[in-house]
Amino acid sequence: MSNDHVDVHHLAAAYALDAVDDVERRAFEAHFHSCEVCRADVADHRETLARVAATSPDEPSPEVRGRVLAEIGRTRQLSPLVPDGADEVTVRRRRHRRTVGGGLLAAAAAVVLFLAGAVLVDLGAGPGFGDEVAAVLADPDARLLSLAPDETVGATGSIRVAWSPDTGRAVVLGDGLPPAPAGQAYELWLIDDTGPRPMRLLDAAADGALRGAFDVDGDPSAWGVTVEPDTGSDAPTGDILFLAEV
Repeated sequence: MSNDHVDVHHLAAAYALDAVDDVERRAFEAHFHSCEVCRADVADHRETLARVAATSPDEPSPEVRGRVLAEIGRTRQLSPLVPDGADEVTVRRRRHRRTVGGGLLAAAAAVVLFLAGAVLVDLGAGPGFGDEVAAVLADPDARLLSLAPDETVGATGSIRVAWSPDTGRAVVLGDGLPPAPAGQAYELWLIDDTGPRPMRLLDAAADGALRGAFDVDGDPSAWGVTVEPDTGSDAPTGDILFLAEV
């Protein structure tokens, strides 16, 4: 989605979920602090995310699942085509709806990716983990980031980090990870202008999942994940498996 085709005011939801590209982020952040409406929108979206993160999911009944799938099958998934001879205003309005809709879909995708693991608190993270996620996301300035796996070194799975500069807390969620070798564990690194700093988050991810909440002190320019000895390392010794710049 390009900022050339989207009113910056429409980026509040996507920005709150870190579902914007670098150009959109710079444009929105330049506008955000001087716009009360956008600040309020971001705060509302963060509050909603926090409430979702603090909930425990219920397995839908087979009847409900069947009704939802049946409704999906009956619902048109494509926008109507613009008829021949439509005036320019009509064309622009429909393009605008599709552009904004794409942003909302991206935002929804970000919610699913980040919160799917957070709300399943009964799968090993403990009942307090959802509360930790909720507390982080309640900060309007909280950031969410997906770390890209380096496939050239065989990294697979997904890792997401959210952190709050105001509260100094962060959470990490990893899924689909291969278990670390015996005697080793996944280690998260905060990277700033001094270099990588260990977050002392050591997890072998034996079940393929990585969950953790921790204090964060500093202004990260990037986050990275390596596999280290399970006693921890002061500096990365292995390949950077996952990395994302802030």
